[in-house]
Amino acid sequence: MTEKFYFHTSLVDRAHHFRGDEKWLAEQITKETSHLVPVWRDHNLIHIDDLPRAVMLPHTDSARLREAASVIVFLGAANGQYYFAADVSDLEETDREDLLPGQGGFEDLRGLAGTMDPTEAGLLAYARALMYWHRNHLYCSKCGSPADSGKGGHERHCTNPDCGRTTFPRTDPAVIMLVSRGEGENETALLGRNIRFQGRGLRYSTLAGFVEPGESLEDAVIREVKEEADIDVTDVRYQGSQPWPFPASLMLGYRARATSEAIKIQEDELMDAQWFTKAQVREMAEEGGILPPSGLSISRWLIDAWLNGESSY
Repeated sequence: MTEKFYFHTSLVDRAHHFRGDEKWLAEQITKETSHLVPVWRDHNLIHIDDLPRAVMLPHTDSARLREAASVIVFLGAANGQYYFAADVSDLEETDREDLLPGQGGFEDLRGLAGTMDPTEAGLLAYARALMYWHRNHLYCSKCGSPADSGKGGHERHCTNPDCGRTTFPRTDPAVIMLVSRGEGENETALLGRNIRFQGRGLRYSTLAGFVEPGESLEDAVIREVKEEADIDVTDVRYQGSQPWPFPASLMLGYRARATSEAIKIQEDELMDAQWFTKAQVREMAEEGGILPPSGLSISRWLIDAWLNGESSY
């Protein structure tokens, strides 16, 4: 299929076998082979020059930041180098700038995606997702006691000995689907304008929605298309997936065939939905701003694959 999208690859091997060795992790983070990836309130440290690049601090520049971190997570290894993430969200802006003079600024990764090296973007997305999870799971969900980080930051453990609940990082699965009908150049695709697109210009995208408890992914595709556009679909087939840490989703891409044509939108979800020919979608792509940005999202990847005739059908 067409070139993959952002956040699907990372710079590191996650090296899970190191996570349980607390002594090794404590020693490794102070060595020359370690690098620190700071996260501040869901923003990543990025140096913006000709092209944005991730700032990964060497051990010599990270000591004060490690002391200020509320949690440190082991991200993984690459070429004999070891990478850690640090949540410094407790710092006020002035204190943060004192600790990082000339090291770039904390930026919204989502806004810069598409302009950075994809493997660096994947690493920053990984760090951002884990830090978000830690900040939102400070207490045990069962008994309310404080929870401590464990296993290199990939678990949280309740401190109440009568409870002892272990919590793992959460990812919310969501399906995103390109629905089509017809054949060849006469084939049309169902695209919609989500109400969340208001203020972002005229933009159409594939339909999407979260998977509900007790529901298969294929059933979620069928339900979401029916709910949002009142279209019946069949032949639901998986195409690919994309981590989407905004804040904690995994987008699972599908293709599906429509067995009905008349659209009736769910107005609290969509502003509009229409069947578009390939010629119309190509024109939309040329105009810019009408479709999701190329190379960023699985939505555009599904659309481009459809335009290029790439399909599992």
